[in-house]
Amino acid sequence: MRNTPTRRPTMRDVADRAGVSFKTVSRVVNEEGSVSPDLVERVGAAIRDLGYRPDGRARHLRQGASTGAIGFILVDVANPFFSSILRGIEEVARGHDTLVLAGSTDGLTDRQDQLVDAFVSRRVDGLIVVPSGSSVGALKTELERGTPIVFLDLEPEELVVDLVRSDHLGGARMATQHLLDHGHSDIAFIGDDPTIFSAGCRLDGFLAAMDAAGIDVPPHRIITGRHSSDTWRTIVADHLGAPNPPTAIFTAQNFITVGATHALHDLGLHQRIAQVGFDDIELADIVEPAITVVPQQPRELGRRAAEQLFRRIGGERDEPIRDIVESPIIVRGSGEIRPPSGRSGSNAATGRTRAARARSRG
Repeated sequence: MRNTPTRRPTMRDVADRAGVSFKTVSRVVNEEGSVSPDLVERVGAAIRDLGYRPDGRARHLRQGASTGAIGFILVDVANPFFSSILRGIEEVARGHDTLVLAGSTDGLTDRQDQLVDAFVSRRVDGLIVVPSGSSVGALKTELERGTPIVFLDLEPEELVVDLVRSDHLGGARMATQHLLDHGHSDIAFIGDDPTIFSAGCRLDGFLAAMDAAGIDVPPHRIITGRHSSDTWRTIVADHLGAPNPPTAIFTAQNFITVGATHALHDLGLHQRIAQVGFDDIELADIVEPAITVVPQQPRELGRRAAEQLFRRIGGERDEPIRDIVESPIIVRGSGEIRPPSGRSGSNAATGRTRAARARSRG
C-alpha cells in the first residue's frame, strides 16, 4: 500500500474544526489568557483531533525569547573527531533544553558563510564554529551584531574571541619526544596541510622537539597534504618502501594514522618501524602492536565549548576565554619499538653533539 503524504494541519484548519475564529486559535495556542474556558476546550479538542503542532520557534520569535536552538558549524561530519565533539555539545545542550543544528563546510569558506547566514536567519541563540581556514567575514559580522560565538579547534588571527582547542603544538612535541626517548633520530612527520591552523601547530611542535634534540630534519621526511585514508595508505607505503626508510613516523592526524597503519602492515614493517599518532582512532588498541597516541578529547572539547556558549547566551560579558585542553600520551606499543641496531647511531650522535654545543653556548 502506498502512503500518500498529507498536508500538515494549520491553525486555519483548527479554527474550522472548532468553529471559532483564527484569532481565537492564535490566542489559545499562545496562551494569552483572554479566551473563555469553553473555547479553550473546543480549540484543544480540535488540536488533538487534527494532530496540529504549534510552531514553537515562531512563538519564541514573537515574544523575543530564546529559540531553543544553537548552531554547530564543523568541517566534516564523517570524521569521528567532529562527531564526538557534537556528542559533547549535545550533552550540555540537553541540560538547557536546547536543540543543536549542525552543518558541514567541507573546508570551504563559502559554505561556512552560507551556514552562518542560514543558522542566524533561523534565529539560533548562538554558534559553535570550527572555522574553515582564516576567513572570518560572516562570523565577524555576526559577532559585531551581538551573536554569541565560540570558536573551536582553530584560532582566528583577526578576532579576540572565546576559543576552545587542543594543545596541538605541545601534543606534537610530546609525541616526537617520545620517539626520541626510545632511540629514534630518523623520524618522518606525516601530517595534514600545514596551512590549517591545527596542522601547522603540530608540524611546529615536531620541528621544535627535533631542533631541541639538535637534529636536522631532511625535507623529504616532512610529508603533508589533504588526502583520504586510502590515499595516505599509498603515500606512506611509497615512503616506507623506498631505500633507507625512517625508523619512526609521527602521524599527525587520525585519517593519516589509519592509512599509515594499513601501510605498515601491508609492508610487514609494523614490528620494525615505530609509530605515534595524534588523535586516537577506533580499534587503535586492537591492532598488533596497538597504536601509541596523543589523543585529543573531542567530547570534552565539545562540552567546554557548549558550556562557554551558554554562559554567553545567559548574559556573561567577561573577557574572551582561551581554553587549551591538554592530553597525556597513551602508551600502547607501537611508539615503543626501538630502532634497529646501527640505524640511530650517527644522527643521534650528531644530535647529542649539537645539543651539547647549544647548552654550552647558553
